[in-house]
Amino acid sequence: MNGGKTSRRARLARLVLGGSMLAAGVVAAAAPPSDAARPRASSAPLEIAVFSPFTGPNAEYGYFNYDGCVSAVTLVDQSGGVQGHDLSCKIVDNRGDPADAVPAAQNMVAGSSNLVGEVDGNSGLLSATVPILCKAHLVEMSLGGDPAFDKNSCPYFWRTTPGDDQAGYALAAYLKFDTHYTKLAALFGNDVAAQGNVPGLLAGAKNLGLKIVSNQALALDQTSYASEAQKLKSAHPQVIVTESDPQTAGVLFANLKQAGVLLPLVGTSGTVGTDYNKASIAAIRSKAYTKGFVRIIQYTATAGPAFDVWKRGVAAAKGIQSKSAVVTGFAPEVAYDHVTMEALAMVAAHSTVGSVYDKYVAKITEGKVVVHSFAEGKAALAKGESIDFVGLEGQISFNRYHNSAGIWSVDNPVTNATEKTISASDMAKALGH
Repeated sequence: MNGGKTSRRARLARLVLGGSMLAAGVVAAAAPPSDAARPRASSAPLEIAVFSPFTGPNAEYGYFNYDGCVSAVTLVDQSGGVQGHDLSCKIVDNRGDPADAVPAAQNMVAGSSNLVGEVDGNSGLLSATVPILCKAHLVEMSLGGDPAFDKNSCPYFWRTTPGDDQAGYALAAYLKFDTHYTKLAALFGNDVAAQGNVPGLLAGAKNLGLKIVSNQALALDQTSYASEAQKLKSAHPQVIVTESDPQTAGVLFANLKQAGVLLPLVGTSGTVGTDYNKASIAAIRSKAYTKGFVRIIQYTATAGPAFDVWKRGVAAAKGIQSKSAVVTGFAPEVAYDHVTMEALAMVAAHSTVGSVYDKYVAKITEGKVVVHSFAEGKAALAKGESIDFVGLEGQISFNRYHNSAGIWSVDNPVTNATEKTISASDMAKALGH
């Protein structure tokens, strides 16, 4: 990211962290109120919390979610808002750590009478934070990949992206059906989010006859991974499957290059972002990075009616510095869909109260009239029609655990362009079906 975006991050983070510290003593002693207990300030915009890391090694992911949110609320507000209110996006920094995320969540639900929804990218934090948000009846649309939420029990939690365990199966399916590689090395960070991919990768590889010749959990942000590189070299893999933070990736790739084992790389959604790209390219050069690396992530559109609306939202939104990067970014696009879905559910329910409009989140993806934007959906609902919102992620179909499987795509690491998609039949084979 450029210097302007770095400055904006620092300024916004100071605002959020300052508010969190002021309220910390009160929040620790008080249980979060339910949505029914919150009076709405009649003139103030309603708030969608962007509850993600905005400081620390994964801060870039918070801004991906924020940029998607502001693009969505810009279009919502241009179309007259929700129940007579404009929407706004509220940054809440959880620092990407459960120890910080719990008090941040408590402060968030107790600190605003106008908070009506939440979006996040909280892989590794959901078990710690969802109970707090659920108790407060706060509708949560999450990008978090924690496998435990494949069988989610909170009625206010929704996920349109598969769990990290499903991502592991997608990695195996791609390698089996779209490459000639049969011997794999797994290099994943030892954090919860990265390790969530590993069980699915191992099981998928077994189902498809692939061999994992090396499986190493990387301690994050070390000054050297030379021993890991040598261990991998001795196993003679043909391809490396990986996820880590940018700092780890930069050092790791440099050590792999030095050891002569800079093999083709297959990454996950945890390798998305300018910071990751910069660290990797600095270590191994642009040509090697772009030639030998693909990402397996959930599909989001790069053309079509929903994408055309999204581009207009990004162009009109204030506070987004790198708009050309955001417009094809997976995480901003999903956050945009999530905010749009929350807003449409409120319109359908004629209510901004979480315990009321939550029941309409699935309904606005199951109706008869297909819509690709908030404006189209609001107009159809005003006519008494039922709607099926098909946004940037394509068709959403929630199961009884409030999860939607989505479509997996194989993306270029720099342009984010979809090079191919993984078929449902190939995924089924990886899953052993």
